[in-house]
Amino acid sequence: MSRWWSYFTVLCVVAMTVACSKQAPPVASPPTSKMRTLEGYPSATIDVIQRHQQYLQTASGTNVAHLQSIVSKSRTWSPGHSITIAFEGGSASLRAQIMQHLQPWTQAAGVAFDFGPGAVNGVFREWAPTDTSYTADVRIAFRGGDQGGYWSMVGRDSVNPGLAKPGEPSMNFEGFLKGLPEDWEATVLHEFGHALGFEHEHQSPVAPCETEFRWDDDPGYVQTRDIYKQAVPDSQGRRPGIYTVLENPPNSWKKDQIDFNLRQLPQSADWILSAFDPQSIMKYQFDDWMFTNGVKSRCYSIANLVLSKQDREAAQKIYPRSSPAIVDALNTKQRALQELVQLKGLPSDLVSQYRAELSVVKKRTTKAH
Repeated sequence: MSRWWSYFTVLCVVAMTVACSKQAPPVASPPTSKMRTLEGYPSATIDVIQRHQQYLQTASGTNVAHLQSIVSKSRTWSPGHSITIAFEGGSASLRAQIMQHLQPWTQAAGVAFDFGPGAVNGVFREWAPTDTSYTADVRIAFRGGDQGGYWSMVGRDSVNPGLAKPGEPSMNFEGFLKGLPEDWEATVLHEFGHALGFEHEHQSPVAPCETEFRWDDDPGYVQTRDIYKQAVPDSQGRRPGIYTVLENPPNSWKKDQIDFNLRQLPQSADWILSAFDPQSIMKYQFDDWMFTNGVKSRCYSIANLVLSKQDREAAQKIYPRSSPAIVDALNTKQRALQELVQLKGLPSDLVSQYRAELSVVKKRTTKAH
């Protein structure tokens, strides 16, 4: 039996399908949320991020470290930095659940999340759209509409005024106020992975996913919509491709949003990466219909709902606990930022961003010694 309808009705995301027969598929229940971890950045934000990536793109290779993941050197927080968190909306109970389910990250590495001095008693730090200065490093919202979906800025992008102003969210969990989805814990881990500086694993320059995705419709596909206006197989069992599915409800994405979430990231002097990890919490779980080779695709994996061994190792490397390791990590970050500042052709906003972080890292390095 196809995984299509089980995936659709359980995760309630997008009308994805593999036809079981020549007959039209049965009517499914209406979706209640978008795909679990598909970030829905606004187009303007995507434009800025892609512009930065293009500036950092290199003609050959990347700086390869011993991490089984893809991490931005410039956007990770300095080792020893306590990442402050604030909420807009949500009950104390919901806020506490989010805080408690970050333990896998804090147990894996020297990561500290600060929800406010009263968090242990249910009083959490808050932010507001009227803020003129950053109340917190990570500002959580539960919005729908143009800013809806599950998404997070990557690392220090959350305090970059060019991407997220003080009165704007840097992380969003649409629908959490109405009820937690079945795999909400994995969603929280994934989005906070972004907040720590991790990129999507399936977009790594060494990942095989892009070449194995079934981007286009089956030949001869006739546009067919169900009663919820979602793209589904036509009467002959021919399937819509990734673009057609995600451009229609419930995601209703533009092509640039689809490419931003699925296309391979360019080679860049900013990446720390190595072997592809299909079990990473930072990789989307894709159903078999999305691949030309189905379950035989090297990018296919079952749902990854917890941190993988390599996720934990990467977090330990970037955010170590011991003093000597912290000094080493600070020195590594300082060298990386010095290299980035010296790259030719960088726009002034990136140069300013890197210099500001370099100043912070130098102070922390001096203090750590």
